[in-house]
Amino acid sequence: MILAGPSPRRRFPQRCLATLLTGALVLTGTPADAGRVPLISAEPDQTVGFDGLVYASTHVGDTVYLGGNFTHAIVDGKEVARKRLAAVDARTGRLLPWAPLLDDTVLALTASGGNLYVTGEFTTVAGQPRAGLAAINLTTAAVSPLKHTIKGVGQAITVADGRLYVGGSFTAVNGRTARNLAAFRLSDGAVDTGFQGGTDGKIQALTATGPRLYVGGAFRKLNGTDASARLGALRLADGKLDTGFRPQAPYPVFGLTIAADKIYAAVAGAGGRVAAYQPDGKLVWSSVTDGDVQAITYLNGAVYAGGHFTVACPQPSRDAKAWCPTKKMRPQPKMAAWDPNNGALLGWNPRSNGKWGVLTMKANPKLRTVTVGGDFTAFGTASRPRFAQFRASGYGA
Repeated sequence: MILAGPSPRRRFPQRCLATLLTGALVLTGTPADAGRVPLISAEPDQTVGFDGLVYASTHVGDTVYLGGNFTHAIVDGKEVARKRLAAVDARTGRLLPWAPLLDDTVLALTASGGNLYVTGEFTTVAGQPRAGLAAINLTTAAVSPLKHTIKGVGQAITVADGRLYVGGSFTAVNGRTARNLAAFRLSDGAVDTGFQGGTDGKIQALTATGPRLYVGGAFRKLNGTDASARLGALRLADGKLDTGFRPQAPYPVFGLTIAADKIYAAVAGAGGRVAAYQPDGKLVWSSVTDGDVQAITYLNGAVYAGGHFTVACPQPSRDAKAWCPTKKMRPQPKMAAWDPNNGALLGWNPRSNGKWGVLTMKANPKLRTVTVGGDFTAFGTASRPRFAQFRASGYGA
C-alpha cells in the first residue's frame, strides 16, 4: 500500500527557465563559467511534509529515507504517524508505508546492504533497546540484531571498506572508551577495535572515498594531532591520521561532500562558508554567507548548500578567513548554489524560510534531484513543511 499524497508535477515552471538564465551570470552580469552549469529548478516538487525537524536523509534507489524529531507526516493536510523515521517515493513525493517506531530523535543515517543505519538520541526502536545506534531493514522495517550502547550522542554516520563509522559527541561504546568516533564491522556488527581514530571534540560530518575517511566537526585534535583541527582524514585501513590531507580549516565543519576530485565543506565561523579543498588539503576557494552552512551536496556540476544564512557573497574570498570582497551580499535565504571550479555564486534561489533553515541536503544523481530537510515551512509561496525536493529542469539540464 502507498499512502495517498500529492500528485507529482509533470510540467516545468517558468522559474526553471529563469534559473538557467540567471545561472549564466554572476552578480555583475559578466559571463562566467557559471553559464555552463546546469541547475535544478528553484521551485520544489509536490511532496509530503512533517510536523517536526528533519535532521537526516539518504537516497536508496527511488526512495529517500528521512530522520528527525517528527512524529507525523503531513499528507494532504492530514497527519499520518511516523515516529522519527519515514520513507518517501522520490519520483512521486508520496509517503511510503515503511514506518519503524523510535522513541527519540534521529540525527544521522545511511544505508548499506539492505539496512538503514541510524544514530541519534533514541533508546528504543520498535520497543527493543537500541541506545543510540540501530540497523533497520529497508523493506520490512524490522530491527536487526545490531545492538550497542553509545554513551553520548551520535551525530554523523557513514559506511566504507566493510565498516560502519559513527561520529558525534560520546565517550564510550559498550562501556569501552571511545573518543567521539567508533567503527563497527558490517559482517557481524561487532566493534572493530583495529580502527583507533578519535577526536577531542564533537564530530559532525563523516564521508569516505578511496583509502580515506574524512572527518569534520568542532574538534581541535584528530588522533591527538592539532594540525588537522576541525577537518582531517584518517586511513580506512587502520584509523591512523592521513598526513597527506592538511586543510587547516579555521572554523567548525558541519557537512562534507566529495566530487570532481575536490572535498567540499559546509562551514560555520564568522558568518558561514562553503569551502573547496584539493585532495592534499590546499584551499581551492571559500565563499562567505552570513550564517552557518549546515548541509552540502553536489549534482551535475554544481555545489548546493543550505543552512540558516540569509545572504551570500557573489564572489569567493581571498582566503579561508577573509570576508566578502564585494561591497554587497546577495539575498539568498537558507539555500544557494556555487560553481565548483571558481566558487562563484550561481543564480539559483528557492527563497526558503525558518530559524535554522536547512539541516540536511542530498543529491540523487539517477533522478537528478536534490532533497532537503530542516525546520523551514515554505519556499516562496509554496508550502513545504520541513521537507522538499528539487529536480532538474526540462530545458536541457
